[in-house]
Amino acid sequence: MKKKLIAINLNEFNLKFLIKGSKKYNCKNISRLLKLKNIKTITSDNLQNKNLDPWVQSVSINTGMRSKKHRIFNLGEKIPKNFNQIWDISCSNKINTAVWGPMNTNFKNNSHLKLFFPDPWNFDTKVKPTELKNLYRFIRSYAMNYTNFKISKNLKNLFNSIVFLVKKGVFFKIFKYLPRFLFIFFKEGLNSYFLFFLLDIFSVIIFASISKKKKIDFSLIFLNSVAHYQHNYWDKKNHKNFYILTDILLGYVFKLCEKYNSVLIYNSFSQDRTKPEYIIRPIDFKKFLKFQNINFVKSQSNMTNGIILTFKNEKKLVNNNKKIKLIHFEGFRLFETKKISHNKLFCRVFIRSKKKLNNLSNDHSKYLFYEKKMKKNFYKKNKIENFIKLVKFIKTTGKHNRNGNLFFKNVPLKEKKIDNIKIFNILENILKKNSFLVK
Repeated sequence: MKKKLIAINLNEFNLKFLIKGSKKYNCKNISRLLKLKNIKTITSDNLQNKNLDPWVQSVSINTGMRSKKHRIFNLGEKIPKNFNQIWDISCSNKINTAVWGPMNTNFKNNSHLKLFFPDPWNFDTKVKPTELKNLYRFIRSYAMNYTNFKISKNLKNLFNSIVFLVKKGVFFKIFKYLPRFLFIFFKEGLNSYFLFFLLDIFSVIIFASISKKKKIDFSLIFLNSVAHYQHNYWDKKNHKNFYILTDILLGYVFKLCEKYNSVLIYNSFSQDRTKPEYIIRPIDFKKFLKFQNINFVKSQSNMTNGIILTFKNEKKLVNNNKKIKLIHFEGFRLFETKKISHNKLFCRVFIRSKKKLNNLSNDHSKYLFYEKKMKKNFYKKNKIENFIKLVKFIKTTGKHNRNGNLFFKNVPLKEKKIDNIKIFNILENILKKNSFLVK
């Protein structure tokens, strides 16, 4: 019979945070994770917003290349076709493979690639099988426009997604948890962390349903809900609902893992809790730039405060880049930019705030700063008010830590600590044709 391997990237979870809640709220599935054999991981990257980010580390782990070699530093960047991702290797070895959600991927069609669902900010929007488009379109639309998302403009995508979920029996399979979901919804509303957990839970259920019919031997899944919560809600006084949702998610994960002989669950790297601070993001990125007379042919917003702009040619890019660099607020440069190809430019707002600034006061000027070094006084209240009407203040409560954890079952690991790109080598060794297929 064939061995089967599954790799779950439970992105950026803080181990101590999970341990604390597991004991306090008697979370059986979190405890089950903690009882697995485990080793520590580390990455040589150490700069958040440069190389210590999930869209960078995901590429490193999936290709086995350090960031200084692959040079992919922004979410949504196009991945070169000559990069061999771990699933490309498994498919070349004629191993039926399924991939769900990893950041910054390149789709290479192969008869053994049975299931492919990229992250919603991906440059390449191909999915496999094509029926997944009904789900992907709605998720992508929300993810790229969440600060200005309008249901009225996405009714068709929403309807098609609901029909798809009903057909796959997703709602029936979460029925036993419906009272808990409704309790969280009525208590805290439909906030972003709840939606992220629902997305991950639905993803695992859909993945299990589709992959079951396709006889998958190697699966790789990326889940981001825990990372999102830590980044944005770590300052909450009560984390009970987080632990409940994490435990439910891991319950579905372990149910899926029962179909596989070998299991790896890793976080790539981790997060540390920080005092709240706010990332500033334009409510409508496209309109914000168009208002500044920035002329581009295509735009692609990412999950934080960045956007990739596509221009007709390199000359247009150079000219518009100069204009973007001139956009200031009270003498304060608003964007940092980086050219990522001859006609593509990455832009990011790099003003941060120590307070949300919804309610202005006379001392609001001290809350805005630039790279934690250069402070600027915002002395005209009407201008700061007009600026705030155009932006959202997205709270951050967690910063990246280059140390991570790898939990495993039936995987021959003797090291106590490894570079996180070695996860690629571990998977590759298991997937070698001679060791993967067993008589």
